Amino acid sequence: MDKLQVALVFGSINSEHDISVASAASVFEHFPKDKFDCVPLYIDKDGKWYTGDYTLAMMQSNKLEGHRELYLQFNYDRPGFIYADDQSLLPVDVAFLMLHGRMGEGGQVQGLLKCANIPFTGCDVLSSALCMDKGFTHIICEAAGINMADYQLITHINDIDIEKVTYPCIVKPSREGSSFGVTYVRNYDELLKACLFAFEFDTRVLIEAYIKGTEVGLGILKTDQKMIISEVDQVNVSGEVFDFQEKYHPHATETLPISTFPESVRKEVQRLGELAFNVLDCAQFSRIDFFVTEDHRIFLNEINTIPGFTSSSRYPGMLDRAGVSYPELITKMIEDLL
Repeated sequence: MDKLQVALVFGSINSEHDISVASAASVFEHFPKDKFDCVPLYIDKDGKWYTGDYTLAMMQSNKLEGHRELYLQFNYDRPGFIYADDQSLLPVDVAFLMLHGRMGEGGQVQGLLKCANIPFTGCDVLSSALCMDKGFTHIICEAAGINMADYQLITHINDIDIEKVTYPCIVKPSREGSSFGVTYVRNYDELLKACLFAFEFDTRVLIEAYIKGTEVGLGILKTDQKMIISEVDQVNVSGEVFDFQEKYHPHATETLPISTFPESVRKEVQRLGELAFNVLDCAQFSRIDFFVTEDHRIFLNEINTIPGFTSSSRYPGMLDRAGVSYPELITKMIEDLL
């Protein structure tokens, strides 16, 4: 019997392109090739889709060569991709999405794949879009009783309600990941500069009250109606913000596999994480991050619907400590779609 054709989709046109390639390289390295055929599908920075005989070394060095360009086929009876050079079909049974940032986590690719009748890992179109847009995350989660930082959403620099801004505060694009465009702000002049900087990434910008607390997080894996919730980890950062540098250069930060907060606090974080996952209608897997203050108040920070999968990323480590190895994690996610 032929093995299932699994398209490992990675890359994309947004700011997290290189992170996506790094995550995909780790997935490719641990992929259960004895069970499934892995077909790497690369989206370059211009938005073109390719496949090729990519090696692990190519992916790890982000130097992909030997491309054949592809087009997505919108044929419900013959799901797959069409080679641009000879119009032949590359059949695909399942798409394993390793796309980070707005294009990959915001619902666009998910919508395309649904139209093409290709099942995909992770959240559906709507939940992807809601979790990517932190403004909508605020609205839905706060309505469910989950605390988040006080905020205002602006679409123009003149929209700022200065009377509602307290310092320090955090300015961030509403629809970005990996802390791109995020600034810690101490005064009015910095606020204006930070907003203009955030507008370089998005047309919607959040100004959030700064939560003086410790960042903690948990991983969720939900397959076959069974939900695994990891232990709560803890991130000790050297600066005010857990930014891109600290997320992807492990020497700049310390991650504790189990938070030092009391068990009662960790259990409440797990409860709120599960609640956020459910009210946002997430599917399969996510990493959910919170802040916990000294007096143990808990604030949701964000939901990552396709969290980093690199060797230093938190999510695979969370699940490994919960008893699910990297290859098992990949297998469970694929088999859940069958």
